[in-house]
Amino acid sequence: MSRPANSIEVGEVDLLPRDGRLVGWHLRALTPDEHPHRGLALGGWALGSEKPVLAVELLHRGHVVARAPADLPRADIAEAHPALPHAGRCGFELSLDLLASGEEIELEARAVLDPIDRVPIARLAARRPLQADAEAVTVVIPCFRQAHFLGEAIESVLAQTHPRIELIVVDDGSPDDVERVAGRYPGVRCLRQPNGGLAAARNAGLAAASGEFVLFLDADDRLLPEAVATGLRELGASPETEMAAGTWRLIGEEGEPVPAAAPEVPAQAYPALLESCFISTPAAVIYRRRLFQQIGGFDPSVSASADYDVYLKTAARFPVRLHGEVVAEYRRHGANMTRDPELIMSAEIAVLERQAPAVRDQPALREALEAGIARSRAYHGERMRALGGE
Repeated sequence: MSRPANSIEVGEVDLLPRDGRLVGWHLRALTPDEHPHRGLALGGWALGSEKPVLAVELLHRGHVVARAPADLPRADIAEAHPALPHAGRCGFELSLDLLASGEEIELEARAVLDPIDRVPIARLAARRPLQADAEAVTVVIPCFRQAHFLGEAIESVLAQTHPRIELIVVDDGSPDDVERVAGRYPGVRCLRQPNGGLAAARNAGLAAASGEFVLFLDADDRLLPEAVATGLRELGASPETEMAAGTWRLIGEEGEPVPAAAPEVPAQAYPALLESCFISTPAAVIYRRRLFQQIGGFDPSVSASADYDVYLKTAARFPVRLHGEVVAEYRRHGANMTRDPELIMSAEIAVLERQAPAVRDQPALREALEAGIARSRAYHGERMRALGGE
């Protein structure tokens, strides 16, 4: 395999035999000077014999993983085929993000003639080698009834600047086609299990993780490109810290920005967590994976607040690094805004009450715990009344 400067190794491109529907075609890997994309970048041309080629697609295991219109100027092709008026705009460039897994990805390129007709034009293999000196990070995405958002979540992981990420999607017995969506992205592992809830899905991903660090991304949220690198930097600044949490910004159902005040960053994690689960999305948090060997995984008995339980158990025993960097986008939409307030309140109070022994002899922390329980009852009680739950 050749190795262009963007670190993607590309094997020899095997151009397929001539097809009568095309006059000709060409495909090759582009260098970073030709195309700035940090992943796999390909370019070439495809000329239809009777009509323009609409686009060129890349497929992996039968799934379309990249697509680009074939409409870039190609003066050389126009000069070679003056009788074809569409020859002057038959060029294309397409790109594909690949995880740094070392796995060789086999790809097929095909020309799109119309909404139904496709012509295979080339085969190739590519891989993004592991960087042995980079920290290994696993991102786990549990998914249940969120396949329509899942692609955006996966793409936000593929866009990370950190060069060594393992991505595991856990299909928690979802009735929508999670596996099909995950399959569009080469290198993404998809685990399927009977529906067991969010905590059980996170635990399944955690059990399969190989990274030294782990981040849990809900399928309807997104990471910003520097999220993993920022989290690793914060953990590295404090080697005894097991968890680092940043901030987030709100987006709406279609990904549009939602005006909101920036989340506050408390001076100390544990007292603030006793008063409120101020971390709105798990995507803002990165952990050392070894932490879960000491505190256990996510508790399915309090699945609605299992992430809050982990934050509390961690902050009670270990230093927690809080920083103000925006690392995630937290999506507010109908499904998560109408979750059962009684269920959430019950789970929140259960995980808070577990902290009572730890704060029994510390008046300030005991007061924070009592305030947190009162806040949960008041907030979710008001939501229950608003939903007619009295």
